[in-house]
Amino acid sequence: MGVLAHYLDIEWEARGIARRVEVSTYPIEIETAPDGTLHAEVSIFRDPAPWVGLQLSGALTDVEPCTVNAQDERLPWLKVSDEHGGTWWIPETGWNKAGHRHVSEMHRSFGSFSVDLGSSRKLILDAVALELDRAHAQDYLDDFRDELVWLAIGSRTGALGEVGSDSSRDLLDALRAFADTAGRVLEHPAREIREVTAATATARVRPNSETFRAVMRRPGARTYPGRTAQESADVPENRYLRSLVQHCRRLARSVARSSSHHQAHLTARANRERSRAAELLAVETVEVDQEIFDNQLSDIRARLDAIATWPSSPLAPGQTERLYRFTVGKEFGGDGRGAREFFYRNPDRDDRYDGRQGIDFSVARVPEDLHDLIVAASRFDKGVRLDLTGNAEITTFQTSNDKTGRRATFTQISSARAHSPVLVRREAARSRYEQHGWRRPISRREQEEYRLEANSAATRADHFAERGAGNAAICAELDAVASALGQQDTGWEHLKVPSSSVFPMGMRFFQSPIYAAALAAFQKVSVLERRIGLSGDTLDRLGRINTLHASALYERWCLIKIIGILMQDFGFEPQDDWVAHVVASVTRAPVHNDPGFSLSFTRANPGMTACLDVEPVLANGRRPDFRLRFTVGAPQGGRRSIFRDFMPPQSRSGLVMDAKFRTRWKPDELSAMLTLLVDIKKYGQDGDKVFILQPAKAAIEHRTSPLGWRRDCDYGQNNPTGHAYGSIQLAADPISGAASLTNLRRLIALELQQIFPAPESGEIRDGSGAGSWGRTMEVCRSTSTFCIACGEAHEPADVTPDRTENGNRKWYFQCHRCGTGTMQTHCFGCGTPLHKNGQQMTYHLTVADQISNVVCHDCGSGF
Repeated sequence: MGVLAHYLDIEWEARGIARRVEVSTYPIEIETAPDGTLHAEVSIFRDPAPWVGLQLSGALTDVEPCTVNAQDERLPWLKVSDEHGGTWWIPETGWNKAGHRHVSEMHRSFGSFSVDLGSSRKLILDAVALELDRAHAQDYLDDFRDELVWLAIGSRTGALGEVGSDSSRDLLDALRAFADTAGRVLEHPAREIREVTAATATARVRPNSETFRAVMRRPGARTYPGRTAQESADVPENRYLRSLVQHCRRLARSVARSSSHHQAHLTARANRERSRAAELLAVETVEVDQEIFDNQLSDIRARLDAIATWPSSPLAPGQTERLYRFTVGKEFGGDGRGAREFFYRNPDRDDRYDGRQGIDFSVARVPEDLHDLIVAASRFDKGVRLDLTGNAEITTFQTSNDKTGRRATFTQISSARAHSPVLVRREAARSRYEQHGWRRPISRREQEEYRLEANSAATRADHFAERGAGNAAICAELDAVASALGQQDTGWEHLKVPSSSVFPMGMRFFQSPIYAAALAAFQKVSVLERRIGLSGDTLDRLGRINTLHASALYERWCLIKIIGILMQDFGFEPQDDWVAHVVASVTRAPVHNDPGFSLSFTRANPGMTACLDVEPVLANGRRPDFRLRFTVGAPQGGRRSIFRDFMPPQSRSGLVMDAKFRTRWKPDELSAMLTLLVDIKKYGQDGDKVFILQPAKAAIEHRTSPLGWRRDCDYGQNNPTGHAYGSIQLAADPISGAASLTNLRRLIALELQQIFPAPESGEIRDGSGAGSWGRTMEVCRSTSTFCIACGEAHEPADVTPDRTENGNRKWYFQCHRCGTGTMQTHCFGCGTPLHKNGQQMTYHLTVADQISNVVCHDCGSGF
């Protein structure tokens, strides 16, 4: 390509001369259009924005870039050099004398800029305005570093494990032991006697060349410079020990800061859960969101209006027609080869009449496009009535199981009208809600549901508070160790001992007990560092990441949040070297054709694996940011039955996530971006769901869900999307305590629940009732699921089998650890599995005034 783009932070010496040039850690992504034009997206900040710098190579080495403005004027770019000798071109458009800096039109205007790279190449820069300052970008960077350190220490290979437990304080104890042994060395440091030149009384002077020169200059003086002995602690062993003290102090501070950061998040989560529990218990009436209610009402009207506006067929001259009135049933399967039909019932005709005529059922056949509209309307209202004016041929037929059916084949339809009892009831309900200020009292059943959800929220709050208290204790002890090491470093400074990482050649570290003890204590720290992946210069490399490229930084932040939710919320254990992979990825600029990397996670109970691909290469060459896929092993908790239903092999489809850093979206821009990823870039080509991760709140324009996430997230809950694509809000917000992470947990839970296998049921006799055997009851024999709220594996006793009104299987799950209850049921219209996860974790569409009533994402049934 020959073009490399980075953000640059430039401090100016004079016009056209840069004093300092800082280059962003990550490059700006450049894509090539089919016509060969290069495209890149750049950001405009609220603070003095970083510069966009181009570095040209190959055939473009001697090219001078020029911006072509709307007046077709060519504005040449300015060449600057960084401290490493690199040459960069920047789009400056003038010199600000007052600010003593160059300015650029790109810093204050958003839109598209055309840049000519010689006669054969063109670069289009799309400038996007971000309501972001450097402090906000620093929040993302700090959160990323602290989360990475915390996850490394808390993983199964980490030194603290579940931080705060009695058996997992190895790193803290190792650092404390080193601080104690290093402190004893500082109390009795090794010293050397050295000969130096110092002023000495004339009677005691030991002359050297300086003495004779001084006597010549000042004969008869009372003091002259001469040779004297001086004791000094500046020896190689002390210099090396001071470097060890500085290293351990930096490690202790980093872990303490990470622990404090995590403790604040746990405290915020505990407070949110406690507040939610109190609010749920206090609910007597609920507010009905008028916007959501009206949106859902308009969706129902739109389906009925589509039938009414269906293009009718004209009536032939001399032909008569009649009105046909019937209620619509389910689709008729038939033999699967003929035209599509649906069951119907004539409300004006007694069913006993059909019985006397030997008719078992009736089906209607209408034009294909009208059929689809009628079926779509019947899915939200099982009692929808259809009035068709036209002509139909009435015939009878026999099915393969010797049933006799009546078939009404419509040959001509001049008008179609649909009447929905659901719409009538919803409109009446709207009038009532309007009269009562859009509030309604909750039912006794809802009261019980709220109470159960409040109890589980209170249990989780206690769990988070307990973990937070443990983290606070760990943080306090680490701060004390860091403070002690800091005082030791100051003590070595007073002794004028510099720091050196070169191991000394002498034998003092092997012969002196206090030096040997300090070295042995540090080696224990080093072993733990290597185990958690933070050894060597890892912390220094993480510290060199800058905030110039906010979009790339947001992608790395999203990566660590996905990893954190898999590990901390859903109980997955990462591969041993995951920290090394992440650190290598985030601390270097990616090279051309970089294949990305994958991280593997496992759960023992239930047996599951998760594969997180970072920047995977799809078959069409496109590279989304993340792809997450799960696989499930054999069920846990009981003997596998030989009568268990056959389970088809699991597909390799998963969840594709692409991070898009915007602090605001223009109208329809978010939906257009999603369309680009799905329809143009084909991110879902392997059957994966496609979701955008973005930080802007209230980005959803057409809101249909009454749940709390309705303004920020779209889980593809509307038919016919079927959860196949959408977007969620995800941001680093210290004020809210990272509340938006619940949106990501909900998204991953959506994928998990769709791949969880159905539990296995069996029958037992309870010993009661008539007969020696008693009555039979269904129980769960084995399950391969876990709680989506706390990650605890479900036991068979936590799972209760049941049946829907249509006879479909449904399951109740009650976590024995946190009490969270969920239910897996099936749509009464199409049989699609549905999950009811309570107010916080439900991702299906729900009815505006009855949020426990979910709407099928596949067929739209549910009203």
